[in-house]
Amino acid sequence: MSRLSKLFLIVIGVFLPILAAGSNTSSEYWRAGSVDLIETAYSTGIITKGDRLFYNLQTVFQPEKLPEEYQSEFPGIIRSGTPFVNDALDHWDLMSATQQEAATAMLARPTTDSVYISPDGKFAVHYDIDDLNGVPPEDLDADQVPDFVERIGLYADSSYRYYHYDLGYYPPPSDGDSLYDIYILHVGNYYGTTVRESAGDSSWGDFSSYIKIHNNFSFALPNDDPEGTIIGAQKVTCAHEYFHATQMAYAYKSGADLWWTEGSAVFFENEVFDEVNDHYYYLPYFFNYPDTFLIDTNAFPSSLHNYSTFVWPEYLAKRYSLDIIRTIWEYARYNNPLTSMNLALNPYGKNMATAFLEFAVWNYFTGTRYDPDYHEDGADYPQIVVAPVAPQCPFSDLLPVIPPDGLASNYIMAYPDTSENGILVVNFDGDNTVSWGFSYILFEGENHQVTTACAVDYMGRTNCGIYDFLRYDSIVFIPCVVSQWHDDNSYVFSTEIHPFGDVDGSGEVNILDITQLIKYLYKSGLPPKYDLRVGDVNCSGNANVLDASYLIYFLYRGGPESCAYRP
Repeated sequence: MSRLSKLFLIVIGVFLPILAAGSNTSSEYWRAGSVDLIETAYSTGIITKGDRLFYNLQTVFQPEKLPEEYQSEFPGIIRSGTPFVNDALDHWDLMSATQQEAATAMLARPTTDSVYISPDGKFAVHYDIDDLNGVPPEDLDADQVPDFVERIGLYADSSYRYYHYDLGYYPPPSDGDSLYDIYILHVGNYYGTTVRESAGDSSWGDFSSYIKIHNNFSFALPNDDPEGTIIGAQKVTCAHEYFHATQMAYAYKSGADLWWTEGSAVFFENEVFDEVNDHYYYLPYFFNYPDTFLIDTNAFPSSLHNYSTFVWPEYLAKRYSLDIIRTIWEYARYNNPLTSMNLALNPYGKNMATAFLEFAVWNYFTGTRYDPDYHEDGADYPQIVVAPVAPQCPFSDLLPVIPPDGLASNYIMAYPDTSENGILVVNFDGDNTVSWGFSYILFEGENHQVTTACAVDYMGRTNCGIYDFLRYDSIVFIPCVVSQWHDDNSYVFSTEIHPFGDVDGSGEVNILDITQLIKYLYKSGLPPKYDLRVGDVNCSGNANVLDASYLIYFLYRGGPESCAYRP
């Protein structure tokens, strides 16, 4: 376990009881701040949406000027202020004239005393030495530029080379010169923010921008960077915010698309600087809530679910290629993210529905269940929540503990009842207003076997079978909603045992099974239901006329029952 993973457990252990005593929300330490107070006031009608927009901007740029009732003992640490900037710009007219005037001042490019050009000549880093916005003065190489500033230039250059030279992303539109501007100043308890400015000259709605980065990161939570927490925070902020700038070379996305803009930015901060692991703090907001809509931008008061969705581009990049993320952004110039993903997946013979079903399987193999075939860093990830647990299998009329939203899933653990073997028949009936997918994982000792798709019909029903199910120690069933826009989708789930030799799937062995087996062998009839091995009733390794004879002998001559073929 990484140092950060251990620290995460300590932080949870110390602060969660405190918060639970004083709040009905699931907010953890780093979320229980001003943004939550503002959101509560807005959702209960105390303030208008315009007030909410303005106060959220103040949390980024002027937290000391927030009304007292929205200042928090736990000010909260949110990595990127970009969503709040975009929200204000998108709904500017909802703010009062006085608020607009103050917001204009907050969003204006600041005037600084000094500027540093990054080593690759791609960035102009603006900074002050003194006052509230001053950077740490340490200058170990005595070149008259603070080391803090030089590191920002260095890490921004690294991000630029990776995005544009290595991966081929478009650079951000120019704001009038060849340098991209980064301003180092006090930005509350935010790591940084990217400010959208002018429309570019492309046909698809690109925008120029500039970045503001915190001037000391004194509040940063510990990370795994071997050079220290502050340096780690500088690295991921440069990579994260500059990817926001890169996104705006393709299309400006906000609002309902926030989950993708933030999720892909977090993904790339780890791609550029994988030693930092600052993104681990977001993981509980995904793995603790598998029933939550993947694209829900308002899942929690501070919307940290948006950041936790980095596991989706992480899956796409490993399963298909890193280039698929750029392809999605290329399609996003003219489409929303989900449509863009369907278009990008099409050459692989996949779409969002089939890919999400597989993604849900990947998410089971983390923590102590880690398998290197899935998430690369999954050993450090928390385990997905499994509920309910069926202590015996078969079971009947099992209902969800928390029904899944669109593009969400449940995980159900079952342990086979050892008193009877056969084919475990799965009967699943989900709400017919959405599209479902259904997978399961079979565990036998240290080995596992994944079935990524039992066919689900348009009514939300599936009927499939697991042959010789008693050989398995446990089974994890994963029902998924693979369509969008509907929350809390319920289902009824049952299992039952059919005997070996039940070729037609009726639930019993009779003359009709002999008839179907003969038709299958000699008349191109229907195959044995659920599994071809069901027709191998004498366990020889293949189905043939001897199996039909075996069934006749069993039914009419007192012969032995059908058995399970185990090579």
